[in-house]
Amino acid sequence: MRVPGGARANVVRRLLGVVLLALTVGCAGETSRTPPASPLASSGAASAAIHTGFSAPTGLAFAPDGTLYVSNWSGGTVERVTPDGARSTFAEVSAPAGLALDTKGNLYVASYSGDTVYRISPAGRRQEFATGFHTPTGIGFDSRGNLLVCNRASNEIMRVAPDGTVSRVAGGLSTPVGVAEDARGTIFVANYTGGTLSRIGRDGRVTTHSDDFDGLGVGLVVGRDNRLYATDRAAGAIKRVDQDGRAVAVMSGLGSPVALGVNAAGTIYTATWDDGALYQVPA
Repeated sequence: MRVPGGARANVVRRLLGVVLLALTVGCAGETSRTPPASPLASSGAASAAIHTGFSAPTGLAFAPDGTLYVSNWSGGTVERVTPDGARSTFAEVSAPAGLALDTKGNLYVASYSGDTVYRISPAGRRQEFATGFHTPTGIGFDSRGNLLVCNRASNEIMRVAPDGTVSRVAGGLSTPVGVAEDARGTIFVANYTGGTLSRIGRDGRVTTHSDDFDGLGVGLVVGRDNRLYATDRAAGAIKRVDQDGRAVAVMSGLGSPVALGVNAAGTIYTATWDDGALYQVPA
C-alpha cells in the first residue's frame, strides 16, 4: 500500500523531530550506565545520586508536600516519588517532556510526540488540556496562572489560559526547549540551537540574555534568590545565571543533565540522561 505524500511528509517530520530531541538532551536508551566520575559542586565536594533507574528523564516537578514527578521520555511514563522514597508509575504519556504543577495539585505534561499538553488530576485521571502544538518540550506557569509552552519545532513560546485557550507569546526563537518566568514577570527561554538564553519583553520582543552555554537542555528554573538556573547538557553542568547574563557553573561532571526542578524549600534538583539519575544541586 502506498503512503500519500502528505502522510509521508508528516512521518518524516516526526522522525526528524525525535532525532533532534535526542540530540538536544542526550542519547536515549542509555539509562543504566555509570557516569565516569561523581558530579562535583563548585566547592569540589562530590554529589551522590539520590535516585537512579529513570529512562531519559526530561522534566521534574515538585508538589508542596515534597512529592516528586519525573518524566521518563524514552519510557513513556511519568514516575512519582513520595517523600519517603517510594516510587511508582503515575501516568503513561507518549514521549513526556516538560512537567508543571498547578495550585490544585494537577500535573501538566507536554507530550513531545503527541503535540499535546495533558492535565492529570492528583488521583491520576488524564485529560487533554490543549492540543495543536509542534513538539512541545519545556513548560511552566507564569504569575497569572497561564501555562507557558515551548513550541520547539516552530520556534515559539505559547501561552495556555486556565480555560485551555492558546495564544502566542513570542516567535523567532532558536529551537526553544525550556521556559521560566522570574519574580519580575520576565520570561526566559533556553534555546537548543546556538546555546543561548533568551529574554522576552512584555511587548514580545526577544533579546539574548546569555550565551555562556555549550548546549542548553530543557531544565530552566528560578531559585529562591530569583536567579535563573539552567542545564548546560553539552558541558555536563548546572549553571546559575546572574542578572547581567553571566553564567557560573555550580555543579559539573554530570552526564547530559536535562531536567531541573525546585521544591517548596527552594532546593534545586537535576536529572541526567546518561545515567538516569537524580541529583541535588548545591545552593
